[in-house]
Amino acid sequence: MGKDVVFSKKVLEEKSQIEILDKENSQSITYVESSGTSGVRGYGWYGEQDLEKMSDHIINKGIQLSEIDTIMIRFPYTLSLPAHLIESSARKSKSIIIPVSSRTEMAPYFKLLNLMKELEVTVFAGNPREIEFLFEALSVQQLSPAEYLPKLRGFITAGEVLSHQRKKYIERNWGVEVFNLYGATEVGNFGYTCKNGMMHIDEDNFQVNKEQNDTFLPLSTGLNQKVYITNKSNCSSKIKNYEIEDIIEVLPEKCSCGDNNILIQARGRIGDLINLGEKRIDMYEVQEAIYSLTEVPFLWEVHVEDENIEIRMEYNIDKTIDVSEVELELKNRLGLPSINVRIFNEGEMVDRGEIFKYPRSRKPIYIYNSTDKKIGAEINQGKQELQNKNYIKAKSHFKNVIEEYDFSEAYIWVAATIGLEADSKSLMEKITLYPSLKKYTEIAVQKNPYDAFAHYLLGMLLYKTPEEIGGNRKRSLKHFRMSKYLGYEEDISVYLNDLT
Repeated sequence: MGKDVVFSKKVLEEKSQIEILDKENSQSITYVESSGTSGVRGYGWYGEQDLEKMSDHIINKGIQLSEIDTIMIRFPYTLSLPAHLIESSARKSKSIIIPVSSRTEMAPYFKLLNLMKELEVTVFAGNPREIEFLFEALSVQQLSPAEYLPKLRGFITAGEVLSHQRKKYIERNWGVEVFNLYGATEVGNFGYTCKNGMMHIDEDNFQVNKEQNDTFLPLSTGLNQKVYITNKSNCSSKIKNYEIEDIIEVLPEKCSCGDNNILIQARGRIGDLINLGEKRIDMYEVQEAIYSLTEVPFLWEVHVEDENIEIRMEYNIDKTIDVSEVELELKNRLGLPSINVRIFNEGEMVDRGEIFKYPRSRKPIYIYNSTDKKIGAEINQGKQELQNKNYIKAKSHFKNVIEEYDFSEAYIWVAATIGLEADSKSLMEKITLYPSLKKYTEIAVQKNPYDAFAHYLLGMLLYKTPEEIGGNRKRSLKHFRMSKYLGYEEDISVYLNDLT
């Protein structure tokens, strides 16, 4: 890599969005951001021409949008790249557009189906889980896709891993083809499926490399990690050599569709890898196993703790499932000596009435790995030590989480611990602790700008600290009010009354 400028989620977290914007152009620019599957915010800028360039393979490859299409866009519109990219493609191809943003109460699944029928939708765009929920809404009414939606000819998916078997499962249910897109909020859509259903890299507009021995090299056949993407045609953003933190498989064969761009398969995020000793299982493999089952579940989650895997599944009420048979199928497909399958009754994993009335407000999570549990355990141990007034041990637990995972909530608890420790100290000791308390409290608010407790802590710090060493009553009022508006449950009226 040498002197090459590189970007990652961590690098972007340390920069302002405006720093990344290239203002020297005359086109309209769209800002997008996402926490995606990583939980860490990413963002990007795209001008009209940038979106149009990425639209070419949606119009000319795969689904091939045209003026005879009516496309329903189910991706979330708020700060979401896929929704705006596909809308740009639809406008360029002169398709009819029906924007039905997900994560809003205005467009529940049963209403979507009615609109699809009434408006003769030909193409539906959304993530795979949305399409599975939509099929459930159709099935519960005992409706046939071919009879109810005779004009529907295909789906465009993005935002999640779509394994071969999952793609086949959706296509078998609906009787139409699925065309997948692959990209990142920060750099754009660099992967697309062709008319044969194979995914290619858009090599005309994107440079895709891997880092090896501190050097950028072309992707090699097989699995690639440490992958960096540059959008060569984006004139609105300064982001280049962006590390996407995904595993990309390069396939050795050429596609018979006539497109010579290399073939790839998105295998999932590195953070979702299941590590079992020498064996590593990625999201693609998990999906291949689950969607190859004799009976595919309506909902599923993988929970990993140390080297134990539990797959939780929920089936419809009319399904009779033999747990031992499902475990045997999954063990064989994943090559594991043992696996635990837990079957939930209909409605136990998620309230279906709530789903179908009010679409879920978050992107689905499929794998809960031991990292989440380790963070939770360390935080809980810290809280226990804090409750016992063992401030040094409490800070140690919280700081361990910060050093290893940079988990934002841990900053709040470090700040809370130092604050309580300061309350028990003399004035001179309080002054000694002040710089550390100020540092962690301000970081807590910066990393958690909508966290009520973080604002409460900063409000208390500014309220209690004498102005000559950094206190500020005016600023403390601001943070107390923010804390109240964000739902802090303790009564802080005494502070608010004193400051107003």
